[in-house]
Amino acid sequence: MTWRFNEQDGQRNYFWGHYMNEPDMAERDLLNRAEDYQRRYHVQEVEPAPDKETYLYYSTQRPIDIGTYPNSYFNRPVHMDLYFTRQQVPGEAFQAWGAITYAHPLTEREMQDYELRPSRNNLDIRRQMDAQAQVVGKWEDAHRVPDQKRLTWFYPDFGSYVVKEYITPEQLTSFVRGVECQEAARAHKEAKRQPPIAEQLKAAQKEAQEHRALDGPKKKAPDRGDR
Repeated sequence: MTWRFNEQDGQRNYFWGHYMNEPDMAERDLLNRAEDYQRRYHVQEVEPAPDKETYLYYSTQRPIDIGTYPNSYFNRPVHMDLYFTRQQVPGEAFQAWGAITYAHPLTEREMQDYELRPSRNNLDIRRQMDAQAQVVGKWEDAHRVPDQKRLTWFYPDFGSYVVKEYITPEQLTSFVRGVECQEAARAHKEAKRQPPIAEQLKAAQKEAQEHRALDGPKKKAPDRGDR
């Protein structure tokens, strides 16, 4: 199992335990939680980080074999983890037959063609989730969503919203799409309330004529010949 803890006056308080059946799953979960903690609270390890960012993808539909993953000249796999069976991926909401690491991110087309799913720890996915968290967090604040139902929480030290630990990228993306649909429906409803363009043009023309009438000479005003 893995735990989170806080420390005060030399005493540690352990909480939020994750339970696994295999030691390697617990080790992988520990690494995922450590990386997630670093990202959330903007802290770094004392020892230097790897020189180059890598991108991890999971084969969710079939065992990894020849022809089951992208292998272009410009972006070949740098590492593979083959699982004996299809198993649950720690920290993710899906199962996989194995994992493939690349030096560069795959395209959407490559992921779709080979039915690969990216790790939530990939740099591009982290950036996507951080951006989506700002949209969702503001919506949750505006609608006064209770804390227990929120997908995000506000991190005051950096003035931004952070996704809760158990929320998956798929859940966050689905929620953002829902918010966008609501905003589009609201904008469409507001547009329908406005009068047709023809009526707006007539009103504007009438207003212009009234302004010209006010600015023109009064009927009883003498002409220039009488001045």
